[in-house]
Amino acid sequence: MVNNAGATAPVTNTPPRNSGLAADLNSTPHAVGSAVVSEHTDTLSDNVSDVRPWTMRDDRNFKRCGADEMLQRLLEICVNPTQSLLPSQKSTLLDTSLEAVLPLCNGPGVAQKIKQHLTKFCNIESETPSYSDFVEAANHALRGLRKVNVPGIPAFQDEDETNIIFHVNDPSFIHQEYQGEKYSRNPDVVVVSHQSAANIIPEGKSKDVYQSACKAPTKDHENFQWIEVRTTFEFKRPKTRLPHPPSAYTKDYVIPTVMYMEYMTDTDTSATGTTQTSCETSNERKPSISAASFDMRHEVQNISDQLRSNKRGSDHLRSNEPSTSKRSRHDEERQSNQEERSNQQKKGSNKLHPVIQNDLYVEEMFAAHVARQHVISFIVNNDIIYLCWFDRQDMIPCAGINFVQDLPRFVVLLFIMQRMGYKQWGLHPLFEPEPGYEGEIIVEYEDNTNKDDWDKKGQDKRKRIDLTLDLRSEKSMTYFGLRGRATTVVPVKSKALSALPRRSYFLNESTELVAKLFWPEEARQSEPEILEEVYKIAKDDPDVLGHVPEMVWFHKFEDTSTAIIRKALGIDDAGSQVLYIIVFRKLDPITTLSGEEFLLAWWEVVKCHRALWKRGVHHCDISPSNLMGYRLRGRFMSVLNDFDLSSIKESLSSIQDSPKGFERTGTVPFMALDLLMPGAGRVEHVYRHDAESFIWVLTWICLRYKKGKLRRKRRPLDEWLTADAMGCFYQKAVFLGMQPTMRPTRSHKENFKVASNCLDVIHKYSGPFASVPADDEVVFQEWLQNHVPQHVRELTSNLLSCQ
Repeated sequence: MVNNAGATAPVTNTPPRNSGLAADLNSTPHAVGSAVVSEHTDTLSDNVSDVRPWTMRDDRNFKRCGADEMLQRLLEICVNPTQSLLPSQKSTLLDTSLEAVLPLCNGPGVAQKIKQHLTKFCNIESETPSYSDFVEAANHALRGLRKVNVPGIPAFQDEDETNIIFHVNDPSFIHQEYQGEKYSRNPDVVVVSHQSAANIIPEGKSKDVYQSACKAPTKDHENFQWIEVRTTFEFKRPKTRLPHPPSAYTKDYVIPTVMYMEYMTDTDTSATGTTQTSCETSNERKPSISAASFDMRHEVQNISDQLRSNKRGSDHLRSNEPSTSKRSRHDEERQSNQEERSNQQKKGSNKLHPVIQNDLYVEEMFAAHVARQHVISFIVNNDIIYLCWFDRQDMIPCAGINFVQDLPRFVVLLFIMQRMGYKQWGLHPLFEPEPGYEGEIIVEYEDNTNKDDWDKKGQDKRKRIDLTLDLRSEKSMTYFGLRGRATTVVPVKSKALSALPRRSYFLNESTELVAKLFWPEEARQSEPEILEEVYKIAKDDPDVLGHVPEMVWFHKFEDTSTAIIRKALGIDDAGSQVLYIIVFRKLDPITTLSGEEFLLAWWEVVKCHRALWKRGVHHCDISPSNLMGYRLRGRFMSVLNDFDLSSIKESLSSIQDSPKGFERTGTVPFMALDLLMPGAGRVEHVYRHDAESFIWVLTWICLRYKKGKLRRKRRPLDEWLTADAMGCFYQKAVFLGMQPTMRPTRSHKENFKVASNCLDVIHKYSGPFASVPADDEVVFQEWLQNHVPQHVRELTSNLLSCQ
């Protein structure tokens, strides 16, 4: 039984083209930036420059806000909910706070110490030595702020949640495991709790935490963990000398006209998908090739040699799928090399732009917490500090604050950071009441399923669902990125959900459950609603029955919408996202299969997808990770999974001027060539695009998996993961001409014959003058069915008759 926890609010359909979404929206959050390659991070992160193009794409199309507007908003979210402030008091929180901190900026005592360290900071002629004086100044201010009170803002509490400290970190590394691999980053300065800073002081060393904070952690003990880090500060110091602090400060400092850190991309995408960056331009060069005039065969001939010469061997790349072996000496050497490269990039001539470096740290902070709603991070350029607000929708960069010349505003920022609880830092109060929490949580919601009984006997309509997430499980699929749906899947246990009655048409007998936490667009049709339509079809269609995921329960967290802060800041921004949790019956990857068993499972998913498409449910995101399954009486039942980018044709047709599938949805390496070409946002997503994706998935698995495990050496197609849409188009176009030379693994030798025949069909219709069949049934037969061995098709029919 599906327990609909989101019944209190109607589920909205995909909106019409002009209903609030940008008119030129060509892609969903899953199809852009680092979200595309989140599942493949351990392939890319071995060399941070490989991640850079994806991270840069996350920095486009942001909306700015003023520093005062953001400070005011942050003060508002720090207001004690038990205290009621008059609207006039709330609207003047920044002005009140500036008045309150002025004594800390002028006069003797703390103010003098802060100025001394700021003066030394200005005199230092290079970046790294300046960290300690910045930290000293900030920590002196934090200690002085303990006695400062502002009406409505909670008083300072000497506890882990609010007693924070700045700490030099560079050149020490902070490590984190992701998808079974360990990665290392070294932010310049971090903000952690006072207790966390005390915990890393080695035995026998001075326990003066503030003195210790001025130096990077030593190598004879563990450094901080990302789960402890509230935020990071990334520095850039192009100027050798900076103006000294003024003799006195007022709250009326005049902010310079231009106070934003300019960082835009000047894109000239090549066949390899590389991107050039510029700090001086905000113009993006568009590809000059039009979709209408693009001759794929001609381009294949032209770029084949270029791609081969630029092609990197796959041995240096890590697996993008689950790890198949324990960490070895080679893994440790690779991590050491990664740290060395990271240091070279931070300090050498190839140093990453601080915006990109900052983005990588934000990704780490997001990855450290299963449901972190937002991250606030900072970049220090000379004497200007820039605040960046990141959430699953986008980045909101703020105008800079000159922390030397405008010390009061900097101290107000420190005051805010000191009074922010875990929730204000972005940790979800339910899933992450504190860093590292892994205990049982209780989701409470109002059950409106029996509306007629609401008033009978004063029934308590509040439902309570217990959830215990196994965040340390090797079977967890976590997310690494800035934007997008940020899907995380972890094993979960629940007494309440395990006790729910089962629907008779579900065949998966597993008692194990998994929780899917993700951030879909609020405007899109919800996955739970789509699945309910899928279940109606499954009841009377044998091709669908048993081949779709079993949703046990779901809940939408209304208060997590990314639109809330944008509305408060006056930013007119569409495409807001909100946190969902869906609990499913456990499934296993189809990639664990090989031989005929795999081909049979793949074919059954193809048939399930076709049956759903004919009934108006369009999946539109075919990838290996969305092909799953379970064992039923010894045989593998494959499942078409993940319907959060799907749409229901009937629902869309009922909305006037609604989009007809013109959004570029999918996972780049497996998307149809038509959707990867320039101008693909104007190409309707039709059945043959998903059919082509099934062929790319079949090819991918045949060439990369051996006996159900990912190949560690001589693994082809890694380059598809590092290319953007256009780069991947070139890679796949060349592959079509080269595929007869490709050698599958032995366990997929016969399956690759099927894939090869299917690829020939794609190649046949890839020319600019080819007439692609318009009839979906013709595509199904000519592109897929005709190439599957007759005995496999008959076996499927026999199995269906036995169900």
